[in-house]
Amino acid sequence: MTAIDFQLRNATQSDLEAIANLLSEGLSFDGLVFVQTAEELAEEFDGTYCSLDQDVIVAVHESSIIGVGYTIFLPSETKEERCYIFGTTKPEFRGNGVGTAVIQWATEHGESLLRSTNQTLPKYLRSDMSATNLTAGELFQDFKMNPVRWNDDLIIDLNKSPEMFVAPGYLIVPWDSARDEEARTVKNLAFMDHWGSTPTNQEGWEQLVHGSTARLDQSFFALDPNEKIIGVLLSHRYESDDEALGKRIGWIDKLATLSEHRKKSVGKSLITYALAAYKRNGLTHGALDVDTENPTGAYGLYTSMGFSTFRGKVTYERKVQ
Repeated sequence: MTAIDFQLRNATQSDLEAIANLLSEGLSFDGLVFVQTAEELAEEFDGTYCSLDQDVIVAVHESSIIGVGYTIFLPSETKEERCYIFGTTKPEFRGNGVGTAVIQWATEHGESLLRSTNQTLPKYLRSDMSATNLTAGELFQDFKMNPVRWNDDLIIDLNKSPEMFVAPGYLIVPWDSARDEEARTVKNLAFMDHWGSTPTNQEGWEQLVHGSTARLDQSFFALDPNEKIIGVLLSHRYESDDEALGKRIGWIDKLATLSEHRKKSVGKSLITYALAAYKRNGLTHGALDVDTENPTGAYGLYTSMGFSTFRGKVTYERKVQ
């Protein structure tokens, strides 16, 4: 293959459609089949964790975008600070140094963001990718990022989903936006013992709960006898993926139970309500992401309910000194 010329530049608003198409093509080629939309990117690059004009880079060849890289910076005041890097190269242009140039920029930019805070917490540069994407894994290891954690996407056919169930002593109710802040507090407390998780701030929670893919009509709270929230389940829906996957999937995006209420079937109750809501809305499958080493025993719960492995992901990491 003849080497090609390309240039790196900051992304602009007019690039969103091309970036969305490139991410869909590149990541699907690598085993993570999905369809990214410009609307979703506009929300992700809104400045909460990523600013379009500062944190997104594109590689351009003959006026066409053939590569993209961006950072998602998650500052924190507890546990650790993280910056995730993402990117891909158009498949037919791989082997020309585009991916290397993009990752070079992303790792340097991510490190600068991590070092820009005054926190003395541990700082990590991380990236998630399809477990089958061995080429990208080799590239990340060239940048001294090593595999440290494995996640699975699990899926269930809604025709085989369990019946709705409520754990004794609890109540499952529809999501109430008037209680968003209480729900955020519960999520943050519940996730404190989860690897790689730090508290979500109000701005990030607003984006997560009220973004275009959130489905609050398919989301639920678990209440204790005093009607306090002790568990949350937040659903998301990605209609743009339906044709590519051949399925209409409801995603359990956040599932959290306060530690003192675990092992009491609260999570199971929330899941059965979500799956029933998905089925009522004409969906065919429910899915969720789980850390294979989750300390709460979540993996075993999901498989016991009928979920099975859909695809795998791996997290690469480098600690920033």
